[in-house]
Amino acid sequence: MKHAGPRHVGREYALRILYAYNIQMDVTGEKPVHVFPNWWAEEDSLSVTPEAEQFAWLLTRGVMKKREEIDRLIQEQALHWRLERMSPVDRNILRLSLWELMENSDTPANVILNEAVELAKCYGDENSPRFMNGILDPLARTLRPGEYAPVEA
Repeated sequence: MKHAGPRHVGREYALRILYAYNIQMDVTGEKPVHVFPNWWAEEDSLSVTPEAEQFAWLLTRGVMKKREEIDRLIQEQALHWRLERMSPVDRNILRLSLWELMENSDTPANVILNEAVELAKCYGDENSPRFMNGILDPLARTLRPGEYAPVEA
């Protein structure tokens, strides 16, 4: 098994945190106050370095702060798909990726999209990777003009 770098592990944990957070909000209608303090104590499936943990929190907090704007962008791009009908995994991978495209200029757009596809392969269904590309590709072109150039097939 290939060793995952701290940013990949951070993205994976941010996805798990957002998934738990959003599921709890959807079920109870209230923001869960206990998701964050106990998260690392309960998670031991991967060895989390301090760098990965810090990156996971950066992503998670960033998505939560800009969630309305991010969700609006997703909804505008996702023709024929309402946000609430998307799988929670796909929705949160899109949120993470869009926050990075909008706010984390240190990471190239191609890397962000590749990471989204990899997370979708691991956590989504068989259609999730194509769905990520379909939503994120045009948004990356808009949010990172001149930087993002998809590879022509």
